[in-house]
Amino acid sequence: MTVIPQTVEFQPGNGTRYEITMVDDPHGGILVVWPTQATYRWFPGYGELKHLHGNLNIYDMQAIQEYLNKSFKDGWQ
Repeated sequence: MTVIPQTVEFQPGNGTRYEITMVDDPHGGILVVWPTQATYRWFPGYGELKHLHGNLNIYDMQAIQEYLNKSFKDGWQ
């Protein structure tokens, strides 16, 4: 079982620094909160990230999804 950290910071090289918080969602998946920006629901087994509310920026969403999927696959090293 992979243990997912609660808060992570990363810079994917697009000029933006992200600090996201993750918590288990009782309705399935993991809630991913980018404070003051947006909230997403991520399904690690499927690699899918869904926008729930806040600012919808497809470039930021793509950067966060790529980071989450790669980190999940690599074991959050």
